[in-house]
Amino acid sequence: MENQCTVQVKLELGHRAQLRKKVTTEGFTHDWMVFVRGPEMGDIQHFVDKVVFRLHESFPKPKRVCKDPPYKVEESGYAGFLMPIEVYFKNKEEPKKVCFNYDLFLNLEGNPPVNHLRCEKLTFNNPTHEFRRKLLRAGGEWRRREGGL
Repeated sequence: MENQCTVQVKLELGHRAQLRKKVTTEGFTHDWMVFVRGPEMGDIQHFVDKVVFRLHESFPKPKRVCKDPPYKVEESGYAGFLMPIEVYFKNKEEPKKVCFNYDLFLNLEGNPPVNHLRCEKLTFNNPTHEFRRKLLRAGGEWRRREGGL
């Protein structure tokens, strides 16, 4: 049986939100920023092609595409919402992307600002040599598995 390998990489999804000192004319009460990055500010651009943030439909141009780091969106709003985030890989074979549903919640008045972080571990089984190299350059952990189908 041939040797097989897996490569694991970590992503951090997070957001910051704080109450505005003054409500905007649109009624926005909070400023917020949502992001995708590597742990310890790792360089995920080696294997990430782009990140698509799908904001609530009430935002102008709710599909926000970041092709280069920092992968983030900054906005103002008045309510939290579930935000689909799609991370596209620099991979010629499957998987080409992963999707996360991210809860962009806001702090209530009188509470401290939000500083939320969510860690995700991605495991790629038998990636191509080229994609494996990209994952490892971004800090991925390589594991060899003996046997297997």
